[in-house]
Amino acid sequence: QTITGTGVREKNTVALTVGEHELNSVEMNYFFMDAVNNFYSNYGSYASMFGLDVTKPLNEQVVDEEAGTTWADDFMSQAKDSAASIYAMADAAEAAGFSLPEEDKAALEEQLASLDLYATMYGYGSADQYLKAMYGNGASKKSYAAYCELQALASAYYNHYADSLTYDDAALREAE
Repeated sequence: QTITGTGVREKNTVALTVGEHELNSVEMNYFFMDAVNNFYSNYGSYASMFGLDVTKPLNEQVVDEEAGTTWADDFMSQAKDSAASIYAMADAAEAAGFSLPEEDKAALEEQLASLDLYATMYGYGSADQYLKAMYGNGASKKSYAAYCELQALASAYYNHYADSLTYDDAALREAE
């Protein structure tokens, strides 16, 4: 019996260390594919203007001739930066005793519940099969839920922190 396609290797391979967090290949794929999807969401029909050919593999297209980096390298760099930011914010939330607000928990539960609907819509037998198709071997509803919760916590804490900042108009004018 072979382990190819089971995700065992991906779940047990450390792809990136962020602070004290070791991300396996599956977790890193979530950040990587989100970087790719964000680019396509923002620039999809204009991708060719940036030199990206959506019909070719990302690792076969050079984005920076001088550095010799490919689109895959570029998206991986974005994924690493995103992971570092998200984990830093989530760690800060934990250190501050901040927990995900109830309305964010409800939105997260709704998002995760919709995975089964998406799986059915796209012809997959389960959310796990759908996530494997989207993110690669080892992706599952359980690990994707943990990834989404991490994202939600980091975002909620960032918003909470930003809202807590106050500015003294007189001091700002004086600083100008």
